[in-house]
Amino acid sequence: MKSLPRPLLALCVAAALPLAACSQEAQQSEATITADEEQTTTASASNEAKEDEGVSEARETFGSLVPASVFDDFDSCKPAGVKNSMDCSGPKVGQFQFSKSESKAASMTQLLTELRSARVVKDTGRAVVGWNTLGNTAVITVVDNDEGTVAQQMTSMDQDDPEDRIKELNLLEAPAVLESEKESESAAPSSEASASEASEANSEPTSSEEAS
Repeated sequence: MKSLPRPLLALCVAAALPLAACSQEAQQSEATITADEEQTTTASASNEAKEDEGVSEARETFGSLVPASVFDDFDSCKPAGVKNSMDCSGPKVGQFQFSKSESKAASMTQLLTELRSARVVKDTGRAVVGWNTLGNTAVITVVDNDEGTVAQQMTSMDQDDPEDRIKELNLLEAPAVLESEKESESAAPSSEASASEASEANSEPTSSEEAS
């Protein structure tokens, strides 16, 4: 086997070295890209897990205030700046703020039922659904007085009618509203029966009347 002349051999070696270096650099680059992709995937999965956890937490604490369809649309729920409050948002339902505070629930119930700039759409005693105005902005509010929780959403009155927005979000189908309505319906027959019994008792003659 003939060997290559030394100048030609040196030339071939010199040509091969950059190719080897390029191959090594390409492998390193591919490894770096793969590592970056794995980190991005891991971070994305971690963020999604945190978002799911936040939505689950909000659903557990404030689930009586809005229908399940609203929570299903939320893609994130995070603690708000106020204690025991969360901000949740979704592409279709928009942004809500939830609060757990008996004093706030009581004050919002009073505001909705007594303030002249407020309107009550539904009041079952336990649940109050309505809205009030702040300039050109309407604040839609749902209160669950039994749980001491409040849900609120702000909307521009130039773009949406508050009552239409309440219907669009199905807020009158909130568990607090439906449950309290059922309780009222089941209590009504009992009240009617008691009233009927009392009326019958009053109509019966007393012993003194019978003696006379």
